[in-house]
Amino acid sequence: MPSLREAQKQLTRDRIVQRALELFVEKGYSATTIDEIAAAAGTTRVTFYAYYPSRTDLMKDFMARVNEMLDRAYGPNSASTAAELVDVVHEGALEGVLAWLESRAALWPVFRPYLDVLDEAAAVDAEVRDMVESWHEEVISDIVRGMDLAGRFQEETRHIRGTLAFTQLDYVATLWTRRKYEPNREHAIEVLADSWYHLLCDEPRPIEGP
Repeated sequence: MPSLREAQKQLTRDRIVQRALELFVEKGYSATTIDEIAAAAGTTRVTFYAYYPSRTDLMKDFMARVNEMLDRAYGPNSASTAAELVDVVHEGALEGVLAWLESRAALWPVFRPYLDVLDEAAAVDAEVRDMVESWHEEVISDIVRGMDLAGRFQEETRHIRGTLAFTQLDYVATLWTRRKYEPNREHAIEVLADSWYHLLCDEPRPIEGP
């Protein structure tokens, strides 16, 4: 059990992150100042820097929180992984793919704002850009790992399949955070599941000779 002091520090950290997220969404990453974040969190600039020596450090905490929300555990090489995603691709059932995508979609209102801010920060901060690109590759690697375990599709095509699947997922997620008035978006998850199934799971059987 954390000590009272540790709990208080975590509360302060959580408050800074929440207020920073709100301001970044409202004003934009570059337009928001540290002083504004500190004031909104009811603390000082000095306290902010005691927790986050730089804006990049704040973005690292954003990424860590996204991984926690998505149950992405850290492996021996510090890369994150989601065993459930690996299993869904490995099993290769359309129902399982749809259920997993629906479970992620239910969390989009919670974690997508963090990713949207991270994407915005990546445009102006090379270290954040490297971190975001590495995270994308970690998710893609989970998808590839599922195909590897299933022995599905030619090995040299698995990474591009995983990349296409991730790109589709990322695009559809923006319909819930940035393009809320997209027509017929309620069908997006079903269409995405069908696309994932054919892209990652439905390997055509070889044509047998006479």
